[in-house]
Amino acid sequence: IRNIAAKTFSGLFHFFPGQGHSDEERDSALDRYFILGNQMRRIEGSMALSLARGGVGGKDNLEVIAMEQRLDNLRHERDDLGTMVEQSLEKIVATVLRQNSLDRNWGPLKPLFPPVSFRLDRLPKLIVVSPRERIETLEVHLLEPELSIEDRDSLEVAVGRNQNRSALVVGLGGLATFPSLVSDSQSLRFSLQTIIHEWLHHYFFFHALGQAYYDSANMTTLNETAADIGGKELGDLAFLALGGQIPSTITTRQDQPLGDDDRFEFNEAMRETRMITDELLEAGLVDRAEAYMEERRQIFVDNGYPIRVLNQAYFAFYGTYAENAASVSPIASQLRLVREDSTNVGQFIKRMRGFGDYQSFLSYVAGIP
Repeated sequence: IRNIAAKTFSGLFHFFPGQGHSDEERDSALDRYFILGNQMRRIEGSMALSLARGGVGGKDNLEVIAMEQRLDNLRHERDDLGTMVEQSLEKIVATVLRQNSLDRNWGPLKPLFPPVSFRLDRLPKLIVVSPRERIETLEVHLLEPELSIEDRDSLEVAVGRNQNRSALVVGLGGLATFPSLVSDSQSLRFSLQTIIHEWLHHYFFFHALGQAYYDSANMTTLNETAADIGGKELGDLAFLALGGQIPSTITTRQDQPLGDDDRFEFNEAMRETRMITDELLEAGLVDRAEAYMEERRQIFVDNGYPIRVLNQAYFAFYGTYAENAASVSPIASQLRLVREDSTNVGQFIKRMRGFGDYQSFLSYVAGIP
């Protein structure tokens, strides 16, 4: 209700003559917003890595207090630019969606439905609960965005080991409310990908695919991974339209030197961790699996990945996204076959929207030459 009211007021203000912002003002706000965001991510990254190494804690940590104050100052400056940035990104995203034939054929106007509407904001946290003896999502609940690290840890213990379960409190990148919520701590490129990912959930909601989201774990994964693939491709088109440049090769911490001849491959290491964890759990060796995951977590942290918790709930959550390294689902490769068989990303999305059950999707994939 709050977000719809804010978007409506903003639209009315812009409608009155002389009250809107010029294109130059919007472009300047867009650039400044994501420059500030980049500065904030660097500070947050330093804090997260220190936390994962066990180096953050206590109210007397002056370094952390200084970083949090710096974050607050940057956040206030950036939040003042939010409305203009949202308007700019909604406009370019709507243009890209229309260019890929995702508007509706409802007469000469061909409206874009649902409309593109989102808010850049601090998103709720999410607690994911899994059994200890297997990787499966039992329940999820939204939590306050400002939940402290101490509260996250105590909640994971209270809902997790104290109840013989596995629990993880995780941050979200987007949430498909309407208007959708998009994390205000991402880069321009990933913000665009998230905006379209959440819009695709809105779009699928009015078709068989979205309406079957909760029918099974496979249908949840099918929805999320289709939105992932479509969101990344369409988001990159919007990013390019705004003048962004996508490097042909991306250097990331996934290729960190370990020694003279060894390199750390994040995706390979995470998939290996998931497969061995599954084997240990299937053998009933729950304590051994948990000890193994903690050993692996330390390896990821030592190589620059601030993973605070690595447990069954971690794999249950990230395994929903079949292209994620924490997933062992075949759905990603199946969806890639559908995408390769489609002339463009718009046709891919239109094909996917019609699958109301996993078996019909498998039958379609089996018929692809």
